[in-house]
Amino acid sequence: MTSLRARVTSWYVGLLTVSLLVFGACIYFGVQRYLETSMERSLASEAKSVADTFVNEYERKGSAWLTQEISESYPQAVNAQVVRVSRLDSTGGYRVLYPPMDASDASQVLVMPPAVHLQAPGFRVEHEGHIAKYVVYALPYKSSSGARYLIETGISHAPIEQLLRDLLILLVILTPLVLFAAGIGGYLMMTQTLKPVVSLTQKAERIGIGDLGERLPVIPTGDELERLSLSLNRMITRLEDALDHNRRFSADVSHELRTPLTILRGELEHVIQLRDLKPEVVDSVGSALEEIERLARIVESLLAISRLESGGAGIECNPFDLDALARTTTEQMQLLASEKQISLTCDSTDPVLALGDETRIKQVLVNLIDNAIKYTTMSGHVVLSVGTLGKCAVLTVRDDGVGIPSEALPHVFERFYRAEKARSRSCPGVGLGLALVQAVCRAHSGEVSIESTEGVGTIVQVTLPLAESLPPDALSSETLPMAGPDSICARQ
Repeated sequence: MTSLRARVTSWYVGLLTVSLLVFGACIYFGVQRYLETSMERSLASEAKSVADTFVNEYERKGSAWLTQEISESYPQAVNAQVVRVSRLDSTGGYRVLYPPMDASDASQVLVMPPAVHLQAPGFRVEHEGHIAKYVVYALPYKSSSGARYLIETGISHAPIEQLLRDLLILLVILTPLVLFAAGIGGYLMMTQTLKPVVSLTQKAERIGIGDLGERLPVIPTGDELERLSLSLNRMITRLEDALDHNRRFSADVSHELRTPLTILRGELEHVIQLRDLKPEVVDSVGSALEEIERLARIVESLLAISRLESGGAGIECNPFDLDALARTTTEQMQLLASEKQISLTCDSTDPVLALGDETRIKQVLVNLIDNAIKYTTMSGHVVLSVGTLGKCAVLTVRDDGVGIPSEALPHVFERFYRAEKARSRSCPGVGLGLALVQAVCRAHSGEVSIESTEGVGTIVQVTLPLAESLPPDALSSETLPMAGPDSICARQ
């Protein structure tokens, strides 16, 4: 995904490229037009000057005078200008008066003969191959005696071509340099401009469900960025209020339901102890007690999750051997696994000193092992392993059970969520086990993740902080912060 500053810089450089190309083309063709127009005006002015100054005096002073005066006034070898003066003779053709036939080769540069029927002034270009050699201006002239002349002035086109070539080279070299400098400058400018947005993004990434009390820094710019940071803070406040209300509601409802459920259970237990009850009544009361017990477990789980998420669960953080806890829990649940002929093993032997509430972590282990056994087929395998990764203790539970559909994986930690294949009487449950596991892990500044392939099996990984990964003063704290992007064992 392309960053905003890269896209803006690309647009900026692209628009600048088009602008420079248009500007360069305008400069090039404008200079070309200016030089050619100036040259044409100069040639026309020189031709008029030759006609007025020299041709009018030619009939009185002769050819020698004309040759000498034009040669002195227009030294062709010096300024690359040429002049040719021709006179219409009796045969109807033009006879060249200047330069004379015995002139040097430098004067014999106009190779085209004079135009016999030229009636009006005009320009022509003499070529040498495909290269323009001279630009010539031809001026028909009639003297006071009635004689007709043709004055031609020309100049080499090479200086103009050389100047335009140099200008083109300059534009070709400078344009990429300007674009490169503009690209770097634009990127740096966008980086500086977007620094407040980057700061907002990083801060927003660090704010998790357990950190909604924090707020984004307000950028005092007086523009859209300041209004954006204020709007985001107001949105976080609304989210915090909504989540707090939801947590209070869940905790209050769970707490309030405990008393009537306890009373109902007591009353039904008293009823079932009465004598002379019909068997169908005993069965109904027993079934009701089972449902009350199930409902009580749901209420207790909801209350525990709410307290853990709100930070009011009073977790005791002490160092404990996670490997020993995993092996002990595995042994205690062997009876449940043997009912389905499932192999339940713990292949870890090295002590791993984790930090947290051992009772709560045991609850996590029981839930994960129970789930693995529940969704593993007969004669399957469930394997626990304990290790370390960086500053984290890692607990892994693997099974070769039915697996979890890919579309269900993003939802497995949601309360009361159960995949369709799990909604059967053979797999009892209400979908609170993994939600409770996640709440406990996050309350320990840890994390839980699941990988699963349908029909192959499931891998659940729990990460908890190692005891030696925290400073001594943190070991005596009653609770750890909820897991977030900056927590010790955030999901990697």
